[in-house]
Amino acid sequence: MGQSLIFILLIAIILIIRIGYAHEVCITEKCIEIANEFKKVMNTSIDPCDDFYGYMCGNWNKYHPVSNNDPYRYVDKFSILEDQMRRQKINILTNTSISASSEALKKARELFKLCMNVETIKKDEAKSLLDNLKQNGDWLLLNPESVSSYKMNWQKYLKMEYQFFPYNPFFKLTIFYALLHVNVRLIIIEKPIVFLSDLINADDQRKKKGIAAYKEYIYDVASYLRKESGKHNVHMGMDKEIDELIEFELSLAKTIGSTNKLMTLEEFQIYYNNIGGNHLNAKIDWLKTIQILFKEAGIAFSTSEKVLIKDLGYLEHLVQILKVTKPRTIANYIVWNFIRYNTKYSGKTLLSIEKKFNHKIYTGELSEFKREFICLMNPNLDKAISLEYINRYFIKSNKDKAQKYIDHILKVFEDGLSKVDWMDPESRQISVEKVQAIKTLVGYPDDYTSATIDNYYENFKLGSDYFESMINFEKFKYFIELDTWQKTINRSQWDIEPSVVDAFYRPAKNVITVPAAFLQPSVFDPDTPDVLIYSVFGFTIAHEVSHAFDPLGITCSKEGKVANLWPLPVHETYKEKADSVINLYNRYPIPELFIEGKPVHTDGEKTLAENIADLIGLQKSYDAYKDNQRKNGGKDVRLPSFQKISSDKLFFMHHALFRCNSMTPRNKLYKHRIDSHASPEVRLMGTISNHKDFGDVFGCKPGTPMNPLSSNKCFIFT
Repeated sequence: MGQSLIFILLIAIILIIRIGYAHEVCITEKCIEIANEFKKVMNTSIDPCDDFYGYMCGNWNKYHPVSNNDPYRYVDKFSILEDQMRRQKINILTNTSISASSEALKKARELFKLCMNVETIKKDEAKSLLDNLKQNGDWLLLNPESVSSYKMNWQKYLKMEYQFFPYNPFFKLTIFYALLHVNVRLIIIEKPIVFLSDLINADDQRKKKGIAAYKEYIYDVASYLRKESGKHNVHMGMDKEIDELIEFELSLAKTIGSTNKLMTLEEFQIYYNNIGGNHLNAKIDWLKTIQILFKEAGIAFSTSEKVLIKDLGYLEHLVQILKVTKPRTIANYIVWNFIRYNTKYSGKTLLSIEKKFNHKIYTGELSEFKREFICLMNPNLDKAISLEYINRYFIKSNKDKAQKYIDHILKVFEDGLSKVDWMDPESRQISVEKVQAIKTLVGYPDDYTSATIDNYYENFKLGSDYFESMINFEKFKYFIELDTWQKTINRSQWDIEPSVVDAFYRPAKNVITVPAAFLQPSVFDPDTPDVLIYSVFGFTIAHEVSHAFDPLGITCSKEGKVANLWPLPVHETYKEKADSVINLYNRYPIPELFIEGKPVHTDGEKTLAENIADLIGLQKSYDAYKDNQRKNGGKDVRLPSFQKISSDKLFFMHHALFRCNSMTPRNKLYKHRIDSHASPEVRLMGTISNHKDFGDVFGCKPGTPMNPLSSNKCFIFT
């Protein structure tokens, strides 16, 4: 009897121990790696309820320092993946001991080789550029004696430009989805991206500094090309001509608000003439201009074809400034645009001049550039490289495995949307149907074969040197885009390369694309515990799904057509919630970023879409993780050295690891000005402090920085 009692007591003790420690410790190589990274970058002296970013990322900069010499460099988990991808791409392009998987890859390797041959480019860089200019009328800035202003017209430069390069400094022509008619692509004519646009709304000091640097940039390029063409370094009047060029460009850059209009090309020409376009110095023959483009692409285009004209006010503005500007100045601006755009295809001299300008604008310091990086980032035969990447590096079974997690995220979204309390039943059903209609493209296209890719690049021909080859390639790319005109949109057609480290949502197609390069082990490893997959990969998918309900997404139906997704009262409620998100993020200062001693705050309106996607995405990915955990017996997985950290805590910690970053204050300012995302620190703090479960998981008292009172939180779909 006594032995039986002892046995029962032992069993009871074992059960108590197992209940108290009902968890598994993951001891795989990947789990050990993540645990070791936690130990390195965390600062456990910081209370996670006060500053979760500081708690998780307090020592990140120590192990991932950045230099002030690089204006664009930053280090986070995704940039590390991108660096790895770049090394793999360079290996694909340079390791010729591995035979090319396609004829197109052979072209890609040859193009890369031409770019890397710096000595040849250095010898020919000015010659190639000057030869192209001579074919099309020269740059008058270099040849003051060649043409009298009163005898010339600038239009010939515009027409001749298309004979070798499909780029226009006065308008941007693209082929895009007609959102009102989802199966149609339209020709869109709109205001071009003007290089000096960023300076228009800048403060006086920054504007003055930027214009001075830009003038020096043009002067240095012109002086170098003039010298290489056998003339003196400068000529009388060059300063004045550059000033006039910059003033003209600043006039073009001014923002003009206006309406859009769909009309035939003939109607557009009449409209343009009526607003003053029949003036001698403002004339543009739109039919001939567009026909030149489409003719080279092998496409006939008539005056009865319809085009969508955006920014009608800009066209009126363009006419007015063309009328009062000297033809010589306009011609100089047209040619300068071509030169500036193509500097990246030149040798070290012109690149150094450009780099000096960039650093005066962004950092005030100089740094060396890596030629390999330049050659890889310039346009190349991405599809050929992507096919080789898939064959060489991608674990193809991950494609189907990732799809299962994506399907689960979508199902959790559907279930959550069916219960949103601020929507009426009709709106909830519409929202659910939109999620059900989302198409997902995962890994790589099914038709990625050597034959299809060789066929795609068949019309691209390498030139006699790198400059000519890149001109040919730019034309080839543009003609491919023009060829999509009037073709039916296929939702299964990829518009992102499989070798891109990111995921994307397209509202006009209601499609999510998850490239193979995003399914790397750091983001997606089916051999790691599910909590690690849901915290990063799951969040990314949920973030992209959430874009279907951001301020742009709610203007598109499940088919991608422009339409109010919900009835007006629901839209008004959504607007109130969106305004609260704007106000919330406006209050966040960007860490370590000051202007004239004052902290710079997040732009809540500019970052609204991404902030909404973050807020919804983290909540839904956590909901999916908990749903998966329940279905698998409530398994609590922990990491070595972190046995006291529950799976629930691990979800937020691993998610935070992908927000840790090193970035210089100058780079923070640059990204603040151009990026639609909030800074990584603000993104993490915003989502964590507004998460309905984080406070309970970490035991944060209501009212602490990471667990504000519920009345102060921004909830969208909870």
